[in-house]
This record gives sequence, C-alpha cells and structure tokens, in this order.
Amino acid sequence: MTETEGKFFANAAELVIVIDPDTVNEREETIGVAKGCEVTIEFEHVELYGMGSIERQGVSKHTAKVPVTISAAKFDPELVDGFASAYGVVLDPLDEIVGSPSIDDTTFVPRMNLVGTFTSDDGDFVLELEVEDIYFESLPFAFTENEYVVFELSGVGEKVTITDVTPS
Repeated sequence: MTETEGKFFANAAELVIVIDPDTVNEREETIGVAKGCEVTIEFEHVELYGMGSIERQGVSKHTAKVPVTISAAKFDPELVDGFASAYGVVLDPLDEIVGSPSIDDTTFVPRMNLVGTFTSDDGDFVLELEVEDIYFESLPFAFTENEYVVFELSGVGEKVTITDVTPS
C-alpha cells in the first residue's frame, strides 16, 4: 500500500462565515458546533455530436455554480455570534443585527463567504477551501422531537478557491 501525505477526518474542520464581504461591515463569524458542511462544484455541459458519427465530437462547459449546505447546532440564541448570525443577516440584511431580526422589505440579497480549513491527522498538511459570494435561498427551522435543534442553510456560491496553507 502506498504511503499518503496525510489523511483528513471530516470531524476536524473549522468553518467561518464572512458576512458582508468587501464592505465596511465585513466581519467573520466562526460556526459554533458544525454538524456538517457540503460544497459541490457544478457546471452545465454541452456536448457536440455531428452527422456521420455516433461519438461525441466535443464538449464545453458553462454556468458554474457552487451549492453549499451547512448544518450546525449549539448556537447563540441572541443571534449575534456564530452560525446563527447568518440567519439574522439573511432576514434583515440592511440593518445592524440587534434584538430580534425579522424579514426586511427589500430585494437586496446579502452574500457571504465560507472558509473551511482542513488539517491532516498528522498535522503536516493544511488545506483551505473558500466559497465566495454565497446567497442563501431559505432558512429552515426543524424542531424534531427528542433531538437537538440543528439549523441548516442551503445556498449557492459563485467561486471556489482551494489553497495549500501548510505551515512551513
């Protein structure tokens, strides 16, 4: 068996939401207890077929998007720190989040960045995955009997950058 550079365990990642990126209100919020995060990089593809052959002659891609799902528990009930602040920003994007956010009557769509840092089990290799310009489509609240309350955000990002940030 070939020796690998390091293994990554899904339970060892730090997730940070960057709220209002590139504005004077930009701030980073670390998710309290992340229960899961999934990032998928998708493209639409167009295949070219021509008369005289059943084989594909070419393929091209367009319309890149990055679906993102984040689940978390153990949140701040004041909606001012950590994962739960994202709910407040999505509901009320133009006001400072204080007290109880509610739906703001605006067509403005707040966008966030998500940064996940993954460290190999031997600590020798660190990857950073950043999804930029995410908008969240819905804010579900599920209260399931005999289970912890878990909040889940689903949205779509514009760009992904994967960087080797291994310390020297």
